[in-house]
Amino acid sequence: MAQFRWTHLFTLNLNFLLTFLGGVFLGVLVYSLGIHEVLEHLGKIGPGWLSIGGQQILPLLANTAAWNYAFAPEERTVRFQDLLRMRLVGDGLNYLVPAAFAGEIYRINSLRRDMPLTRGAASVAMAKFNHFCAAIIFIALGLTFAAPSAPLRPGLAPWLWAGLAVCLVLLGGFYLSLRRRLFEKAAARLQNWLPARLYAYLPTQLIEETDGLVVAYLALDHRSMFASTAFYTLGWALGLVEIFLIFHFLGIAADLATLVMVETLSILLEIGLFFIPIKLGTTEGGRVLVFLALGLPAAAGLSFAIVRRLKELLWAGIGLAFVHTVPVVSHHQEVEHGQRV
Repeated sequence: MAQFRWTHLFTLNLNFLLTFLGGVFLGVLVYSLGIHEVLEHLGKIGPGWLSIGGQQILPLLANTAAWNYAFAPEERTVRFQDLLRMRLVGDGLNYLVPAAFAGEIYRINSLRRDMPLTRGAASVAMAKFNHFCAAIIFIALGLTFAAPSAPLRPGLAPWLWAGLAVCLVLLGGFYLSLRRRLFEKAAARLQNWLPARLYAYLPTQLIEETDGLVVAYLALDHRSMFASTAFYTLGWALGLVEIFLIFHFLGIAADLATLVMVETLSILLEIGLFFIPIKLGTTEGGRVLVFLALGLPAAAGLSFAIVRRLKELLWAGIGLAFVHTVPVVSHHQEVEHGQRV
């Protein structure tokens, strides 16, 4: 028990430390690039904030449709509007504490009213895999079709292809881990360091059942997996609408290839920085590097990052406001549901 408490305390303090250091770095970045220039860029947006914030509903709908296809056909019993609310709340939680996967835990718990816990957990696991697969597909398409005509710095393209290769290796490892019963192996490793009295409460039977559902989905339900990945790819592509709007209101001239490369490099950044809470400072610094890599002004890159940050905070707040509108069930209710099923 003491070891578990120390591990939890270390993780919490590390998250706070990373967030604090990110905030300090962001402050230094704003100061070095010129706060007046950044504020001047942000002041150009005006009423454009409404369209920049409102367009987020498009990828949200696409990602919800993608999650729907992460269920096996016979398990798609949840109404789309309910999935949409769960998706919205989960995204808000993940934005604030991404390393803890709080959003996924919330979605699994919310699904218990409509299906057994194992089916909900399997759908969330497959949604994460399909989402990652879609991100790599978008990166590959961006590097193939946009990179040759985008104003990238000389010598940068090989490094981007190397980054894609690393992502493909990670995807392959993720796939093989799921096919080889990832959660059962994780539970076996927990047995080595969890106190015996805690490990006794680990739901090993539910873990085995979840792994079985994931393996069956990967091996047999290719049509659903392809449909889910396609919708997630569409969700990534719809990010170009946001980039176009921000560039338009900031008065930054750019062609389609440049817009695609901004999104492609941004996705690579998200993959590389997934473990940092809210990515404070690192995202802003990364976007500045993206703009410099494309020959765009550094201050405009920081302004772009701040606009996206404010939009994400807006939707995270909207998601958290819907927390109590998505009902979750108690263990007693879940037992009753299982008996009805």
